[in-house]
Amino acid sequence: MGFVGLVLLACLIFSVGPATAGGPEVGSKVHRVVMHLNSGEEKVQKGMLNNIKNLYEAMGAERLNVELVVHGAGLSLFIKQDTKLAEELERLKASYGVSYTACSNTMKTQGLTRADLIDQVDRTMPAMVRLMELQEQGWAYIKP
Repeated sequence: MGFVGLVLLACLIFSVGPATAGGPEVGSKVHRVVMHLNSGEEKVQKGMLNNIKNLYEAMGAERLNVELVVHGAGLSLFIKQDTKLAEELERLKASYGVSYTACSNTMKTQGLTRADLIDQVDRTMPAMVRLMELQEQGWAYIKP
């Protein structure tokens, strides 16, 4: 038996083989992702929420934590009188525990208070500070 035969035999004995596309392993680490939104376009906002949903469907709620940080024109997503996606935001929070952060600097500039935001918003603080903190803690950053 040649070298290649020995390698194949060792692979069979030790169950070593090519990586499979069967998905994540049970017990794998929890992934932490911060999503960044600064667009007021409904199509972009809806796409962001679809990205979050797709991530959870691919990874499973037990293996993923997502926080959505919005500022600038993106803040309209969280404003009660402006958002057309309140139901989807509520559904993502209820189903997966998605966390929402609204930029306090944008709120101040627009003359908004916490009462102007949907109830699902978890915190208000400067968006750039929150993005920096989460990335320093090892969170993956995604801005679709």
